Amino acid sequence: MLLLVLVLVIGAYLFYNFVYLKNEERLASLEQELNEKAATANELLNAVEREKELSFEFKSLNFEISDMSTPYLPQIDQEKVIVFFNKYFDNYGIDVSSINFTDVNLTTVEYTNISKKDKAEYPLHDLKNKYFEVDAEVALEEESFSATAENMQLVFDFETDYYDLMDFIDALQTNQINFVISNSNIVSSEESATTMTGTMQVALYSIPKLHDHENLEWVWNDLIEYGRANPFYLDNVVLNPYWTTRYDLNMSVGPIQSDSPTVSIGLFNDPTYNSYVYADSNNVENIEIQFKQEGDEYFYKYKTLLGSYPDNYQFWIEFEPVNEFISMNVTSSARTSEEDQSGANISIVNNTDKLFYINVYSDDLVRPRINVETTENVIIKND
Repeated sequence: MLLLVLVLVIGAYLFYNFVYLKNEERLASLEQELNEKAATANELLNAVEREKELSFEFKSLNFEISDMSTPYLPQIDQEKVIVFFNKYFDNYGIDVSSINFTDVNLTTVEYTNISKKDKAEYPLHDLKNKYFEVDAEVALEEESFSATAENMQLVFDFETDYYDLMDFIDALQTNQINFVISNSNIVSSEESATTMTGTMQVALYSIPKLHDHENLEWVWNDLIEYGRANPFYLDNVVLNPYWTTRYDLNMSVGPIQSDSPTVSIGLFNDPTYNSYVYADSNNVENIEIQFKQEGDEYFYKYKTLLGSYPDNYQFWIEFEPVNEFISMNVTSSARTSEEDQSGANISIVNNTDKLFYINVYSDDLVRPRINVETTENVIIKND
């Protein structure tokens, strides 16, 4: 019995020192290696996720930069400018007796952004606002910056009817290209109060394009579809013409390979892009747009998978439609391959007394990217 106990003790000692301890050390080494590899894997996963976030942020910024440059000409060509304005003069009955051009020069364009900063002027003023239930006034804080652009001025003498002149000015101001009426001198004719004569100065600006824009020559070859009648049909009745260059909302849909998000939606001509929300995947994204009416006031909100406007989707944003209807411009593109699956499934709720027009441009004819779940008071047109 003592020999058996001695053998067991010696066996246990040998097992503990030469088997258990070595395996424990190896196990500890493997656990440490596992933890290191797990940490490396987490770092890689975080890097991949961060790369996706950075890629999305890059695409969003890239879209905004690209969109901001579209109102400016890629270059100023005097011959094309002459033909372009001659079309406008003829279209609006502007009788031009002379026209002069300056040379194309570099100029500094300054932009001032005025932001509001809460600040009561003095205690009694603040007390008055509270007594009359008036929102406290805010101090304005200016932030300015400048950029360099090419510039050319054209000055022309004219004679025309007052209302034709107003239409001509409105056409330039609502144009997708930025034409600036920098100076004008207008007097009425002695023979007729509605006949105007005078001199007008218009400035054109161009900046280098960081991105390729489709159909850059359209500005010279067309009248920018200004005032064009869109053949919307409702119960086989052609609706009245409306401005095609003025919308309430703007949406863009493209392929995942693009440098911009696959889906972006925001207010039309929003220079801050604060109203824009995005989605970015090689799948059909669900987009929700809602409108409602309270008395004579109109409200909207919209959302994608990645964001909403406003941020708190329980709230609404008040707006005034720019036309006698609510409208949205949607820019799409042809699919690049069979693997290109990105698109937008748009759900719309329009609880207003106005029709909601959607103009869809350049969508794929075989496999459209845009699908609109139409509801009452919604009309879609594809160009």
